[in-house]
Formats: sequence, C-alpha cells, structure tokens
Amino acid sequence: MPKLPHVTITYFPENDNLAHRKGPTQLEGIEKTDQALQTVLDAYGSWEQAVNNAIWIVMGDSAQSAVYDDRQVATVDLKSLLNHYRIAKLNQPVRNEDQIVISANERMVYIYAINDNVELSNVVKLLQNENKLDIIAMKDGKNNIHVTKGKKGKLFSYHPGGKFIDEYGQSWTLSGEEGLVDITVNNNRIKYGKYPDVLARLHGAMNSHEGIYVVVTVQPGYELVGESSPTHIGGGAHGSLHEKDSLVPLIISGTNTRPKALRIVDIKDWIMQLVNE
Repeated sequence: MPKLPHVTITYFPENDNLAHRKGPTQLEGIEKTDQALQTVLDAYGSWEQAVNNAIWIVMGDSAQSAVYDDRQVATVDLKSLLNHYRIAKLNQPVRNEDQIVISANERMVYIYAINDNVELSNVVKLLQNENKLDIIAMKDGKNNIHVTKGKKGKLFSYHPGGKFIDEYGQSWTLSGEEGLVDITVNNNRIKYGKYPDVLARLHGAMNSHEGIYVVVTVQPGYELVGESSPTHIGGGAHGSLHEKDSLVPLIISGTNTRPKALRIVDIKDWIMQLVNE
C-alpha cells in the first residue's frame, strides 16, 4: 500500500489542451485522465482498499465553453473596436503617445488606460457598440464597480458591505439594473443566475492588482482578440464569468462532510478540517 503525506495533489492538465482544440464535449482527455487515476487506485492493490484507506476528491479546475466554428462570427477584434485610441504594441516599449494596453485572454480582457487623457467611461462607451460583449465593468474612485453590456444603455453598480446578503453570506450594496449580472433579490437575499458568485468574483478581478482598467467578458460562443491572440475556432475556450466557463465536476468519497459551499475557494478550509480530524 502506498505511503502518502496527509494531503497529496495530483494534477492532470492535458485535458485542457484537448478541450481547446476539439471542444468541451470531447472525451479523449477525460479517458486519459481516467486511465491515469486507475493507475493510482491500482497501487492500493484494489480499488476497494483505495477508497477505504483514503479520502478521494476529484474535481475540475475550470470549465470550457464551445467556440463557434466560423472565425468571422466567433471573434471580437478589440483593436478595431478601440481604434479611437493609440494602442500599445506587443514586444515593443510603451511609447509616450500610447493610450491603452489590451491584455486579452480568450473570453476575457483587461483594457488598461495608461494615459491621463483616457477616460474609462469613454472606453466603455466604445465597447458598448459590440453586441457580443457580455460583462463590461469598471471601478470609480470610491471603489464602486459599475457594470454594463454590449448594446445596453443600462447600468448596475455595487460594492461590498450593505444590507443585501448572497447565497454565501457575503454582504453587498446594490443599485441599478440587477439583470445585467443575472441576479434576483427577494427580501434582501441575493440569488445568482448564470454567473455563479458573480459579485465576489468580479470584485476580485477588479481589485486583483493596481492600475486603471476595464474588465470585459464575452458571451458564450465567442472569443476576444487583441494583437497576436490565440483563438480556438470550433474548439473550446474559457475565462468569462458565465456558468459555462465556471461550473466543474466534484466527486468525493471517504467522508460524509462537505465544504461550506460548493465553490473552489471553499475547498482549502474543508481539506484542512479533514486533515486535522
């Protein structure tokens, strides 16, 4: 029987590449992962002994959603959408006259204002011309996050703390069009729709590092393209806040306990509880 430390993490990353190339419904990567997991279970002599002698947690780290197979349809060219500004070029020093930097990553992008003459609200207005954009978010000087969408004139704003409580016990102050982030509010209780835990996740993205920037995601089926961006036409991609990019499988054996909530951020504390039992 193998001797293992209290916590062992095994990562099977190759399914990500296959899903990017062949789409999220491909099974080849899952089958390879299954075979690798069987090898680990076999080391115990039998799978029954494996289950009886260890707690097993099998989970995905990120989902992928299908990308349309027509490049013209599937991609949103941010350079042409923002050609009003002087865009910094990759692999070159930033010039004094450059105004914005586009940092695209599949189905999301950070757009940085690097010139004092750039107003984020004007960047947002240009982005709203594209119907394929899903969530367009920026912060103001008071730590409020303002959200809109492509082809929508409405606005939703929020910040942490307040009378509205979500499914995870987090409190918020909300104003504006809640449908933009697909939440419903009843008796000050927030229920999430197609963007799981969107308020906390977007708040984390908007406060993950210094800078003046807009965060943008794109609707399912599409990818955002900047300079030299890789694309996955007819395959799979991820990065947005949509449930199709976010929800992953979770299989547990060997314990009747469960994390405080079914979010990846809650897994660590639960594992530490299991180790200390």
